Amino acid sequence: MGKAYSKTVRHRSKSHPTLPDPHIHEVINRRKYSSSYALPLDNDEVDRLTLQHYIFCNIWGGNFSSPVENILTNGAKVLDVGCGPGVFSLELANRYPRSSFTGVDIVNNYPQSIKPENTTFIKSNVTDGLPFADNSFDFVYMRFMMLAFTLKNWPRVINELTRVCKPGGWIEVMERDILWFNEGEGVRNWRTKIVEGMREKGIELIISPYIPNFFRANEQLINFKSDERIEPLGAWAGIIGKAYSQVIMWGAKNLTHAVSGIEFEEGEYGELINVAMDELDRNKSFDKSHRFWAMKKPLTKDASLNY
Repeated sequence: MGKAYSKTVRHRSKSHPTLPDPHIHEVINRRKYSSSYALPLDNDEVDRLTLQHYIFCNIWGGNFSSPVENILTNGAKVLDVGCGPGVFSLELANRYPRSSFTGVDIVNNYPQSIKPENTTFIKSNVTDGLPFADNSFDFVYMRFMMLAFTLKNWPRVINELTRVCKPGGWIEVMERDILWFNEGEGVRNWRTKIVEGMREKGIELIISPYIPNFFRANEQLINFKSDERIEPLGAWAGIIGKAYSQVIMWGAKNLTHAVSGIEFEEGEYGELINVAMDELDRNKSFDKSHRFWAMKKPLTKDASLNY
């Protein structure tokens, strides 16, 4: 994992655009932010997302759960929504050279030159509508976007993913909640304060219970499935637990600006992050990630019986 991680980060740091980006609305303490996303849009966050990708790939034993292996091998059009640095698309593009991969995001952190020829990037905000015709892609994928959408936006986003998916194609969404198991009282109080504070802004950090309803509310989606995995937090769980704990701490620190309106005393939030991670490690805590996938109704009924 370490070798692949460091190689990807080197490529990413060389490929960022230098022109002003209209989606960046604030620069605070030399960190770039958008009004529509709670986390920063810079190299540090790109590196965190890259490490996170390899951790979850290891835990899940692969990059996706939808039954799309055959169509990817034979040649499919894939859309990666909220692609960030594009590590998902870049990895699959090398594995499935007959398929084409398009990443979309509100800011371009996608490699500009060192990338497979079967990849492309388009700057777009899914909440404004994707810039593609109906029925354009065989597989539409999105993960870890709960900090980008309000709860009210979620049904619209799922409908948009479905719109651009071809009949008989698949959409998949992956998320993890800000919810830890075996957490102590101190962590619970700190986490609850953040969850409730973001909820007041319209952002739901315990999103997995809602997503099945968003899928089922779209009449074009059938064969709905879901699955979950446990992610251990802390050195007690070995290299994966230690690495995942690093990602959680890293992400919590990168949320500092987003939680600035929540009532913490000066310096308290950062101090509580360290206390919380120690407590989670001692308690052998863990969280869960979730994948949800469904087929868009095919043009013939018989095609849906193969799954």
